[in-house]
Amino acid sequence: MRKIKRFKISTRQKEITRKILRLGLDLAPAGLDGEIALAKFLKETASQIDPGTVYELNENVLWDVGGETLSAEGMFSACVVTLGPQCTRWAEDFPPAKCLAAQTVLFEFLRTACLFVTDLVKEQAEKEECETLEPQFLYIPKLGLAPEPKLFKEAARTEAAQAAKILPEVLKRVQAEKIDVCWQNGALQPQATAAFIVPWQKKKRKGKK
Repeated sequence: MRKIKRFKISTRQKEITRKILRLGLDLAPAGLDGEIALAKFLKETASQIDPGTVYELNENVLWDVGGETLSAEGMFSACVVTLGPQCTRWAEDFPPAKCLAAQTVLFEFLRTACLFVTDLVKEQAEKEECETLEPQFLYIPKLGLAPEPKLFKEAARTEAAQAAKILPEVLKRVQAEKIDVCWQNGALQPQATAAFIVPWQKKKRKGKK
């Protein structure tokens, strides 16, 4: 199991600011009209996150899920990524438009955090003469009405009922308690948390000319 806490997340200021402006929200009452004000808001939101991840390499796993056995063949890294509990609580009492803006920012931060981890897994795989495939998500949170980033929207997802069976076992395997993540009432907690697997495969040897 590998654990990283409080890693740095790029705020991608211009890109995320444009995403918020495209929502067409009335942000003037919250003092967030204009790119300068939104840039300050991004930095303020970033100060509320506490990123953490745990991930672990697995091979040919049999999940024992209450009288049923589910198999995961081949090599894969199981990954859990969180932004911590404070950031979503901080946004709860905002007026609706400002709350949605904050949730949109957090979704984008979570996307960046997931890509950070997939890059780490890719580096690990390359050292073992392997390559990684696209991640398959076991869990993507709902952050109010905030639109899902493209990564989450287009990614492969495990069917919800099966993911709900597997997730508690995944959390045990990667020791998710080390970043204070748990499965509670059918959802991952803290709210801004995602779980996914990254399949590995052996690199194909190039044929001799």
